[in-house]
Amino acid sequence: MKLKAIKLWMVISLLCGFTSVKGQQHGLTVDAPAVVALDEAFRVVYTASGKTKEFNPPQISDFQVLAGPTTSTMSSTNIINGKRTHTYQESFTYILLAKGEGKFTIPAASVNIDGDTYTSKSVTIEVVKGGQSAESSSGNGVNGRDRYPTIGEKDIILSMTLSKDNVVKGEPVIATLKLLTRTNISGVEDIKFPSFNGFWSQEIEAPNNLEFVRETYNGEIYSAALLRKYMLLPQQTGELSIEPAEMICAVQVRSSAPSRSIFDDFFDNYQTLKKRIHTPKLKVTVRPLPSGAPASFTGGVGNYKLDVKLSRDSLSAHEAASLIVTVSGTGNLNLIEAPKVNFPPDFEVYDVKRSENISTTASGSSGSKRFEYPFIPRSSGTFEIEPIEFSYYNVNANKYMTIKSEPQSIGVARGAESAAPVISSGINKQSVKSLGNDIRYIETSAEHLDKGRTFAIASAGFWCGMGAVVCGFLAAAYILERSIARRQDVVGRRNRRAKKVAKARLKRGEEFLRQELYTAFYEELHKAILGYLSDKLMVPAGELNRDVIREKLLARGCTEELISALEGVIDACEYARYAPSGGASAMESHYQEAMRIISEIES
Repeated sequence: MKLKAIKLWMVISLLCGFTSVKGQQHGLTVDAPAVVALDEAFRVVYTASGKTKEFNPPQISDFQVLAGPTTSTMSSTNIINGKRTHTYQESFTYILLAKGEGKFTIPAASVNIDGDTYTSKSVTIEVVKGGQSAESSSGNGVNGRDRYPTIGEKDIILSMTLSKDNVVKGEPVIATLKLLTRTNISGVEDIKFPSFNGFWSQEIEAPNNLEFVRETYNGEIYSAALLRKYMLLPQQTGELSIEPAEMICAVQVRSSAPSRSIFDDFFDNYQTLKKRIHTPKLKVTVRPLPSGAPASFTGGVGNYKLDVKLSRDSLSAHEAASLIVTVSGTGNLNLIEAPKVNFPPDFEVYDVKRSENISTTASGSSGSKRFEYPFIPRSSGTFEIEPIEFSYYNVNANKYMTIKSEPQSIGVARGAESAAPVISSGINKQSVKSLGNDIRYIETSAEHLDKGRTFAIASAGFWCGMGAVVCGFLAAAYILERSIARRQDVVGRRNRRAKKVAKARLKRGEEFLRQELYTAFYEELHKAILGYLSDKLMVPAGELNRDVIREKLLARGCTEELISALEGVIDACEYARYAPSGGASAMESHYQEAMRIISEIES
């Protein structure tokens, strides 16, 4: 009886647990390509979450409907920790064909689910002139069956686009690096990202995995993947150049070799080809800011607002408070300096504290930058902090604009004496204290006096001391002259600092090595090696490449084995950004190899 009761209790518990059903969130979504080719059939799929009672299709007039709507359903039930979740989806699929080139909009569709109406979004589809297919565009001839396959110039493109190419100094520019392809890419290697000399740069996006989406480029359809997106703030005027980015892509193409047997005709032969691609050299024209900048201009370019407030509007003497100045808006927020604040003379002011909440998107930086001015009033009374001015250059209006805050009034009550020492500007008066023997008598006897025999200038000790002073002066002059010469020797100073700087950079890479941060370690190791070589070989970073490195190292007497080892470490750093982690052992090996190479170059 007990056993039956236990079984009955377990069954009831399970049934009670399964009765908890989580409701499904209803809605209607649409999935359609953003770009299609003329005469290309494509799908538009509407997906309803929940059982539909009625589907109101969109009015499709700009495309030819080849088929649809075709209905399909999918349902699933999950039981997790006794809770049952049931989902039900119903899809309506159209097969469409474009009638002409241009951008066309498909209106929204709607469905009725459980008595409620849900509407999808309208979609805009761009129709372009049909390009070559991925196979035929690979230079493989008709249907890609040439005996000697090649990769066409338009099959793989490395693209760098700029949001603007004519700006004023400090105006943000967005640079986007993309990989465009119409073939099957099996891998990339030897990646060299662009250098931005003359710009303050920040990475906005750096995807770890390549995600290809359809895009148009020069009127043709490509599969595009974002590699990097940067925000650039020009720091110099004139025509600034952005050096090209480059990489090597491995592509699998189909070839037709002579058949060795009858079975070879039934199988495709594939060959892996490599192609080096690069972006064109881009130029940005940077105009200087107009003259006549206000005295309160601190370098802000964009559109900003100013907010000023006190952390406390009343306090006692010797108590701490803060004046908080917040600059918000869009532009080069990262480079804005703290506005000048004039405090009353009786206020003791401390260093400004800075904090920021900045988000960087394709349109530039937006958010706020906060400056906190701590102060302590040393006397009581009612004080007023003068209005704060903040000036910036408005790109849209092409002129300087000045924002002025209201004066800040603060009441300071009399407080306790400060524990901090206060130095009085008056005379420190003290009562006269008797030391017991405050009058000293003059010694009148000559018993302990000796008669001098010679003058000091005639003694040997005087001339030895004078000689030591002269020698010390000459030694100090020689050391000072050597020190001035060493400071004026800019090239020699960079050479001597090369190993010290490289070790400092490698030390940061060692921290990433201990934390097993794979990507960060190899980026830091790559920067350390190239920075060291730029200082040691006295070559600007923008002109540093493999040929220059090899030529300079051979001229310094380095061996081929050492140069090959150096190139191997550089290749490992560049390949590591798109390769899976090789583990801590590989990172340790590359770190030790970099230390060995630098030590041998220094020796």
